[in-house]
Amino acid sequence: MAALAAAFSAGAQRVCEFMPSCGLKPDKTVFLYSDDIGASLAAINDPVVADKPETLALEIAEDNGYDEPEFLYGPEGQIRSIGREARFDIYFPEKPNGKMVVVCPGGGYYCLATYHEGMYVAEWLLKRGYTAVVAKHRLPNTHHAVPLTDMHIIFRYLRGHQQEWGIDKIGVMGFSAGGHMAGCVSTLYVDAATRPDFSVLIYPVLTFGEYTHEGTRMTLLGRESVCKSRVDVPFEEWLENCRAYDALSARYTLEDQVTADTPPAFLMLAFDDDVVPPANSINYYKALLSHGVSAELHIFENGGHGFGFASEQQGQNWLDAGERAAFESALERWLENL
Repeated sequence: MAALAAAFSAGAQRVCEFMPSCGLKPDKTVFLYSDDIGASLAAINDPVVADKPETLALEIAEDNGYDEPEFLYGPEGQIRSIGREARFDIYFPEKPNGKMVVVCPGGGYYCLATYHEGMYVAEWLLKRGYTAVVAKHRLPNTHHAVPLTDMHIIFRYLRGHQQEWGIDKIGVMGFSAGGHMAGCVSTLYVDAATRPDFSVLIYPVLTFGEYTHEGTRMTLLGRESVCKSRVDVPFEEWLENCRAYDALSARYTLEDQVTADTPPAFLMLAFDDDVVPPANSINYYKALLSHGVSAELHIFENGGHGFGFASEQQGQNWLDAGERAAFESALERWLENL
């Protein structure tokens, strides 16, 4: 164990040499499924791990089918092929305010962008007294139930400790496809333990209907072509494929899953987002209002897609200074008033 941990530390340090601001160390890292922490540390190159990680050592009910190891790459801390090493990082603030935010990084369900939509978000939250959790759930690889299963496990763990940690409310925040994950947590919860108290959705994918982001839908569900072509497919099999795909698309079209019990939401995006159509947020917002759920929607003129919280760390301020200040001020006010 010690030798593996030392090797991990050296490898992580090499990664940090090429990636900005990867030094914010979590207070706790909890693996969901690992049965050998040393082996798990040897299997990943993610430098953002607590000094003494723990594991729940759960059995995997459904495997996501990856046969390659997890790996981290790129300046945004993208992690690919997350399987058995699924985990979450917890950051405790010096002066806690009683609220916790579970952060879901984006990446189209193909990867998780764990820096500008994960660790940097945690850093922003910590400065304001929020306990932050960055979810590094398994990626679906067309096994659609896998990410939400992991998120439910994470929420159950946090609910089990919230009294111990002095946490009054636990919310969820997501970016892009992570916004879809956060939206799933907000609408497809199974009980009080897995229901968040609030949600923050930043340039989110929220529909698998007309205005979807096709890459996100395809990575979660598979290609729609399963019900477009009947070449070499018996009719009944083709028809069942179509029905199954349509049913899953409907399930993950989240504006249609909103009820009066859906948590209140803060939504933010840019008008010039050419990746995820603004209709994703607008239609979800309208669904919340129609059910009497408190919601706040901000649309800035410029900013594109994927700006996250990277401005200070990477010099990537895709929002202009005024818009970013307005965004952070509005989010800070909204969170304080929950």
